[in-house]
Amino acid sequence: MASEWRPVAGQVALIEREDDDDRMTGVVLDAEPGSIVVHLGGSRPAVAPGEVVASFVAPDALYRVRATLSPHDGTAGVVDLRSHHVERVQRRAASRVALAVPAVLSNFDDPAAGDRAAFSSVSGETVDLGEGGCRVRVRHPFPEGCDPTVTLELPTGRSVVALAAISQALELPAGHEYRLVFLAIDDADRAALGRLAAD
Repeated sequence: MASEWRPVAGQVALIEREDDDDRMTGVVLDAEPGSIVVHLGGSRPAVAPGEVVASFVAPDALYRVRATLSPHDGTAGVVDLRSHHVERVQRRAASRVALAVPAVLSNFDDPAAGDRAAFSSVSGETVDLGEGGCRVRVRHPFPEGCDPTVTLELPTGRSVVALAAISQALELPAGHEYRLVFLAIDDADRAALGRLAAD
């Protein structure tokens, strides 16, 4: 049952304020019924309390948690989420097409590095893609515990950029494969991917 679900330590969270477009990413430090502690890394030195929606990608589904955010024991960059409601969104609601297009996974805030300016990027190509996510193969590993910003170059010439979460990571003989779920993507870009998958 969705209301009984809670994330595990190390899981990535996308936190969005309900009253504006403010977004934060972080890593779960601890979770118990009704309470989740999230480390925001270098993305936020201080966070104002308020109502938020936190999204977590799990192997079985995407979970959206409505919660009240507040600083955790006065610790900079660590917040408490007091959950009110948990919604389970079935994964792979949209179809995907087997298609290889150039892809770049970029990391703008690496919580492990402790450096707000930390940046890394790995390139490769997709195995499949759709409006809800894609599978990408790259030669070099992407930093653990980070949400990639994905850039895709479609056959139409359109560049699509989306914030994603890694739902599965595999080490291959010649590199790495990541299954990605889009967390934040422009509506026009989502529609372009949907049309490509439908063709």
